[in-house]
Amino acid sequence: MTIGDRFPDVLSAAVEGADWAWAELYRDLSPGLLRFLTSQGAADPEDCLGECFLVLVRQLPTFTGDEAAFRTWAFTIARSRLIDAWRRSQRRPMRSGEDVGQAADRLGFNHPGPDSPATQREAVAEILAVLTPDQRAVLLLRYLDGFSTAETAVIVGKAEGAVRVLQHRALRTLRRVLPSPLAALSRDELAC
Repeated sequence: MTIGDRFPDVLSAAVEGADWAWAELYRDLSPGLLRFLTSQGAADPEDCLGECFLVLVRQLPTFTGDEAAFRTWAFTIARSRLIDAWRRSQRRPMRSGEDVGQAADRLGFNHPGPDSPATQREAVAEILAVLTPDQRAVLLLRYLDGFSTAETAVIVGKAEGAVRVLQHRALRTLRRVLPSPLAALSRDELAC
């Protein structure tokens, strides 16, 4: 989702502190940033998203560029906040040894049905779990968020060639791991 031709006006209003402009920037950026943070394994993606917007608010007066550069900058900040969160979590001991599923049962949460959005998100997360964090990040940034190879390289802090290699290896891994729809069909069914 993009703001389009109105972006320069929205950006300058946000720099001046207009609430409506910040609301529009948040509506535009937050779904993609939250999806990115969640897919990368942020312990508290919403908290990390809030930290991203705090940095955006503080540093917005120093930003120069168009909407594509702004989105790239926002995702770069998100990746930086994510790395900081990973580092903090490594310094802190785990608080509970209780399994998440056991805790959910103990608290009385219902298990979602097979077609629920939660079940679908779990299935996608399980599929993406076979990839490295960098491969996941590259696929999500390139295919879900629509960033170019150059923009993705800036966000993940790698060269464009490295991003292309990560993307290629991720897709190759997914092709190898995921069952092909045609593999389930018998030869007779394919002959028809």
